[in-house]
Amino acid sequence: MKSQVLYEASFTMQIGWLLLLVLLVAFPSIAIHYVKKLRNPRKYGTRDAKAGVIIGVLGTLFMIAVMAFVVPDQIRMYRCTVGAYERGEYQIAEGYVEQYKPAQKVGKGESFSIDGVDFEYYDNVVQFGYHNTSALGGVITGDGQHLRVGYTQYKSLGNVIVYIEELP
Repeated sequence: MKSQVLYEASFTMQIGWLLLLVLLVAFPSIAIHYVKKLRNPRKYGTRDAKAGVIIGVLGTLFMIAVMAFVVPDQIRMYRCTVGAYERGEYQIAEGYVEQYKPAQKVGKGESFSIDGVDFEYYDNVVQFGYHNTSALGGVITGDGQHLRVGYTQYKSLGNVIVYIEELP
């Protein structure tokens, strides 16, 4: 039996990013729509239009603030995980999966150890690196799997998996 690569880190668009981008477009659109209505107060009235403008402007400002904090952290995370993997700057743990604790349900963490290195990941955290729990079809399924795991360390996530190879 040959070894088989089960996972390699790469850039993937996360659903959370898609939602942020949609909201970043939606809020200014709302504001523009209601500003147009304010220009014709006889036809549309002003009370609802003013509320729409306020919601649109506040929503836009909120999304800009979120993006100002989230984007730099995501870029750092990318460089420290996927970027490190692409540059070959990662560590390897090789051996058998031990102390495997599956996620009890979607959104809960899953953990295991290989050769004394601990790993923990959540399927509901927007992050680069492996984070598919077995509840969502992940490739880590239990104690005894013979794996080679490439990983990097990221400040708030600990050991982030960037490569998984199943060994014979």
